[in-house]
Amino acid sequence: MQVSPINNAYSPIYKTKTSQSIQQPAFEGQLSKQLTRAKSEHGLEYGMRVIGNKISNLFTSRANKQLVRTIAAITPERTRLYLEQLAEIGRLYGTQKVIDVNIEDSILQRIAKTDESTIFIMTHSNQSEDPQMLAVLNTLLAEAYKEAGKNEFPIPKIILNEDILKTMDPIKRKAFENFGAVGIDASVIGGDKTTNSRAFLPLVKDFVKDKCNIFIFPEGRLAVRKDLELYDRFQPGVASLINKMLSLKKSVRVVPVGFAYGSGDNKALTAMNIGEPIIIKRKEGATTITKGDIEKAPDSDLYGFIDAHKLEDDIVITSGGVPVAANEVTDYLKTILCENLEINEKFAKARTEIPLDDSEVQLY
Repeated sequence: MQVSPINNAYSPIYKTKTSQSIQQPAFEGQLSKQLTRAKSEHGLEYGMRVIGNKISNLFTSRANKQLVRTIAAITPERTRLYLEQLAEIGRLYGTQKVIDVNIEDSILQRIAKTDESTIFIMTHSNQSEDPQMLAVLNTLLAEAYKEAGKNEFPIPKIILNEDILKTMDPIKRKAFENFGAVGIDASVIGGDKTTNSRAFLPLVKDFVKDKCNIFIFPEGRLAVRKDLELYDRFQPGVASLINKMLSLKKSVRVVPVGFAYGSGDNKALTAMNIGEPIIIKRKEGATTITKGDIEKAPDSDLYGFIDAHKLEDDIVITSGGVPVAANEVTDYLKTILCENLEINEKFAKARTEIPLDDSEVQLY
């Protein structure tokens, strides 16, 4: 049983999830066997990606190949021209998709009116469809920046498995990188932390200076483990990254985005729910959060904690009424962010059950 306490002196609230995840091995021999198996599986998966990409290239239309060459030729920089290109490319990449999005909440519009960077965390339930949903999300955000009259804006940086980039042909890889892709070693076991640190360093520098938005799937490779609950798939890396950023930046804004996929004549083909931003700050050694979407979900494990502080704009993360120390805050942030992401995934799934109003349908 994994338990991350988040409570005050009067009303203890705990985030509890039954864990079926792989436990730390007790013996070095077991770890060695796991590493050997992981490397073998990685080699097989890598080879399949190479073959899959070659087959895909054979059947790629001339128009799509031209689109890739066009994207590979653009310059990713914080300019109005790139903003226009980003919106157009995202629209083309997500072509012919009917998306039910909670645009009525105007969350992206509120974000675009500021000059602050944002971390977007997204559910990862469909390996093939999620990239197109991400393209639509980027399009909506780019259009929000355009509506806000921005000539400079935080450009997207999308964290993904580096194997996706390595197995592409050079032109397609360049196109993905221009669209914002940043590759990291996504190995669940035996990942190269040094290489990842080098990849993240320029991202952190740009994020702190409000030059880039970061998009990440916190489930990563664990997304395939459908036998695990979201809390167990949600890797702590993003929470650790935020915790480190708080020593360099006054506040970090995180937006959870739930993706869901329906079927049938009266259901949305796809749905997206963009969550209320969670603002995380550090004040006099204490880490604070805003309410996010937890106040909208009484069945949330953290609802009681948030409700007890409903009159506060910045809620101090506490354990037993004592503010959590900065070096211990990562687990608490994981709990809070995971809970908000789970809520938005449920909201997105609920949207797939509601027949679309054709007058409000947007086709990408």
